[in-house]
Amino acid sequence: MQVLTREQGMFELTLLNAEHAREQFDDILVEGLALGIPAEIMTRLESLWTVTKAIAGEMIAIGKILVTQIFAFLRAHPGIAVGLLLGAAVGVLTAAVPFIGPLLAPIAASASMIAGAAIGATFDAGTPSSDPLVAMIQLAKAFFEFLQSIFQAVRDYYLAN
Repeated sequence: MQVLTREQGMFELTLLNAEHAREQFDDILVEGLALGIPAEIMTRLESLWTVTKAIAGEMIAIGKILVTQIFAFLRAHPGIAVGLLLGAAVGVLTAAVPFIGPLLAPIAASASMIAGAAIGATFDAGTPSSDPLVAMIQLAKAFFEFLQSIFQAVRDYYLAN
């Protein structure tokens, strides 16, 4: 993991804020729905989209940064998105089974979405292995390391002042 200094963290956060300042949720909504992300999830992302935080006298659109980084991650790793969609489809099909389907659907959807994302991660890595969870963990770790280093550097900056 790349460790940033306080100044580098604040600089990166300011750059991300400026980069995403003019973005509209409508663009993300259209892209998410085109990827097959359910409308319920997209409406929850909209509430995250509006979250802001005052840092060093500047309003930082933390929600916009997080949501756009999530979508950038999904664009860079399409296998994960496809795996999640296939898992969600399994959940919907399970819910259609009379009587027991609605009881099993949440379990089937969760398990199949995790498995689908893991399998997609191995294909994105280019080396499908017998343990797809390892590839998924590595991809998720890479995604969050950058954001974590920025937020930790900003936190350290304000704790020191």
